[in-house]
Amino acid sequence: MYDPTFCGAALARQLNKSDFLKEPALKNEAHKDAVVALAVATARNGFASLPLTSNNIAGRTIFQVNDLASDLVLRKAAQNIRRITASKQGSRIEIIRRLKLFCEEGIPFTVAKMDIKNFYPSVDQDFLSIQLNKRLMTAPSTGFVIKSLIDQCRNNSVVGLPPGLAISAELSEFYMQDFDRCLREVLNPHYFARYVDDMVLILPYLDDAKALKKTIENLLPNGLKLNFSKSKIYNFGNSNQKPPLIEHSFDYLGFKFNVYHVGKGRPYSRRVDLDIASSKVKKNKTRIVNCLLQYLSDGNFDDLRDRIRVLTCGYQFFDERQQTRRSAGLQHTYRLIESDAPALIELDKFLSGMVLCNAGPIGGRLALTMTNRERKELLKHSFFTGFNNRVHFRFSASRLAHLIGCWKYA
Repeated sequence: MYDPTFCGAALARQLNKSDFLKEPALKNEAHKDAVVALAVATARNGFASLPLTSNNIAGRTIFQVNDLASDLVLRKAAQNIRRITASKQGSRIEIIRRLKLFCEEGIPFTVAKMDIKNFYPSVDQDFLSIQLNKRLMTAPSTGFVIKSLIDQCRNNSVVGLPPGLAISAELSEFYMQDFDRCLREVLNPHYFARYVDDMVLILPYLDDAKALKKTIENLLPNGLKLNFSKSKIYNFGNSNQKPPLIEHSFDYLGFKFNVYHVGKGRPYSRRVDLDIASSKVKKNKTRIVNCLLQYLSDGNFDDLRDRIRVLTCGYQFFDERQQTRRSAGLQHTYRLIESDAPALIELDKFLSGMVLCNAGPIGGRLALTMTNRERKELLKHSFFTGFNNRVHFRFSASRLAHLIGCWKYA
């Protein structure tokens, strides 16, 4: 039976393998008991101080819990909120799959992509507290923990919810539950999905895009507003153009949708090709450059080869937090793209161009450092081949963390 309390046994179950790796002293039973006892006291008395550290990563402030006892309390609170409110983030892949199916329909329709501006920091802490008081009446201990965290955020000038914490993700989903329901009731879309702050709707053909944006913004919870510059609307008509002509292209959740005009067959339908979004292609190019710069810095070819494997192929690792083996990599993140997606060809051309270049600030230095044999070994790996042949490698969690360290926030 599920235990919603913050007793010692329930908090001890929040410990995972990575905690023992980061803090080996936990293997000592007395030390572990002391940490759990401190967590129990924190849950009972509230946070004495803000247990967070902030880092500026790629222009965004990301928070981390710097105290294990406090982290155990927040992990348990997040688990309780998920159980009590039934809030759950949608599957990114399933959203893309369903969106593609709707876009293949041959009827007129409108696709509306909406982006919430500055999502986590814009959450109204007072309004969130009111909502929590209503929903957590039967779980006072969880309500107390969240109230204590919000009070500490307020006292330390942390606005909204601290990005980077699991508890913030759970609270944000809870915060948006009424909005999701109201939007469906008011607009009655053919399809609606929200992935954190990115929304997509498929609606009957619309003429007034400005009015739609205003309607959606008025439905948002306190403090939240749309990013109008990133919110786009695409109208798909019933014109029967001679293929292949793209009616619209748009990006969503890292995928690029190329939607072609209605075909002449019966039933009428559109062709939709999925590719990697341009911003994600650029990110992978940056990672290739970072790999080469790291190699020029440390001269470790084995690391360089494995980093190229991570970028071009699939890989498996053991997720210590979830205590399960997971698959990751391009072929998993973008497994719905076409097998001949142009982005794969573009990335291979960029990789080979960088590896074979013998001039410029990187190529000139590589020419003096890398042997022809090493270049050939690197070019055995390909985005196109890795994706289509489902090439996989296995890495330990520590090895993977070391490899991706040079581009982690690129």
